[in-house]
Amino acid sequence: MSVSIFDIINNVSSAGWVIVTGSSLAVVFWAIIFWQDIKNRSSKFFLLFSFVVFMWGSASVFFNASIGTPFIYKAVTILYFIAGFVAPTLFLAIDAFSNRESRSPFKKFAIIFGPYFLLSLGFLKPGLIVGYEHFAGATDGRIVFGELFAIYIFYSVILVALGVRNLVKKYQESAGIFRHEMRDFLITFIVAASVALAGTLFSPLFTKNQDFFWIGYIGGALPFLVISGLIFIKYSFLKIKVIATELFISTIVFVLIAELFLAGSPADLVIKTSITIIIIFSSSFLIGSVRREIQSKERITELLVDLDRISRRLKVLDKKKSEFLSIASHHLRDPLTVIKGYSSMLLEGSFGEIPQSVKESIEKIYTSSGHLITMISDFMDISRIESGNMKYVFADVDVKKLVVDLADEMKQNADRSHLAFSVNVDDTTTVGGELFVTVGDAGKLRQVFSNLIDNSIKYTPKGNVSVLLKKSHDGKKIIFNVFDTGIGMSENTLGKIFKKFSRADGVSKVYTEGTGLGLYVAAEIIKKHEGRIWAESEGEGHGSSFFVELDAKR
Repeated sequence: MSVSIFDIINNVSSAGWVIVTGSSLAVVFWAIIFWQDIKNRSSKFFLLFSFVVFMWGSASVFFNASIGTPFIYKAVTILYFIAGFVAPTLFLAIDAFSNRESRSPFKKFAIIFGPYFLLSLGFLKPGLIVGYEHFAGATDGRIVFGELFAIYIFYSVILVALGVRNLVKKYQESAGIFRHEMRDFLITFIVAASVALAGTLFSPLFTKNQDFFWIGYIGGALPFLVISGLIFIKYSFLKIKVIATELFISTIVFVLIAELFLAGSPADLVIKTSITIIIIFSSSFLIGSVRREIQSKERITELLVDLDRISRRLKVLDKKKSEFLSIASHHLRDPLTVIKGYSSMLLEGSFGEIPQSVKESIEKIYTSSGHLITMISDFMDISRIESGNMKYVFADVDVKKLVVDLADEMKQNADRSHLAFSVNVDDTTTVGGELFVTVGDAGKLRQVFSNLIDNSIKYTPKGNVSVLLKKSHDGKKIIFNVFDTGIGMSENTLGKIFKKFSRADGVSKVYTEGTGLGLYVAAEIIKKHEGRIWAESEGEGHGSSFFVELDAKR
């Protein structure tokens, strides 16, 4: 009875189809990895190796399905002929993996494959390398090995040993993450190669059970392809999400194509073909979308890394700037203090009477040096705040006495500007006594109140400046308020007035020497006192109100 090749295909078992499918997916898996970086030599050779493994698996399935048929003699020859390519292609893949900077010229191919092409001439004579004999009175039989089979085994074992040597050498030379990669790959290779050699080459020599033959393929070659691929993805930093998506879609397409061969009618074939084509086109858009998403995330990650690096650099520069300001301010303040002191003594007549014309010039020197000292003090405070060196001495502070004493000093400035100035303490809102005591740094709070009153005087061309001190209705808060009829503020100004180097719009026309630091320093001081500071205004030209709220001592 004649047997055709189609009869053998129909004779393939379910396990055989599983092996063919698994081998095909392994090829697809490495094709996807190769597609991620087509310039990578090692992925190129591993793709070649995966194809050889696929052919080896298919030949194994064909051999198993040919048992009991006349094709068995050709099937065993084809099986071992293809299996002979596994070791050399694997060696080339290992060589490319362990020596990624080297190249593989024609000479290397000739050295690796030359001996096998000469040895493979022995397959032309059945039984010289491998053959098949039937058991008496049975349809099946066993594989028999010829005189050259020992050379066949020796060739494969030598190449595997050379591959191990290359990996061990590279492992010893590597460091860091590359050493971990070589370690993982070396362990995987040794285990897989041992299983494959034992199951494929040595077990047929010592047992008549051909089932052990499958162990070398299923337990060695296929797991090695999968695990080595995962190692390659992990340490080559490939886009695992893209690879997983492409592998999943490839599996679906593979199943759909297989379904085409099982179509029961022409109409069924047309429907399944249409579905397959639609899914293939849809999948291409899906993969493109995933790639774009990953590229966007990678770009965002790169920008975040750059931003973090720049941020850290700016913090270093900001710290150096603060140190510079502290040093420079300290050296500038000392001579200005001397200038202001001597100017004051001249105006007071400590060195005798001076002409009125000279006195006016000295008053300008005194006023300007005072402004410069205030400005430098602000810079020094900024430096201390940013460096965390601002010192606070907390104790009980009588805010009422502090404000009243300060108002007596500020009234002189208001009088010089021809402004009405008043201070009111609202005792009617107090609960449990008339004390306006808080816990804070008296010097720092005086600085804040002085700055607010001084600003109101500076930015009020005419009218009045009023200071009000009161308690909240429950007596838990002390509220300081300074109101003026000055230039006022817009909504935009109110939103930025307490920020560093910020000044109200149009203030330069009234007072040109401000730095935009005083209110920032005041806000930082009040923050340390766990209080609140804010400003209110009905708009430009309608005056301003500044408020400070502190906890009252109970």
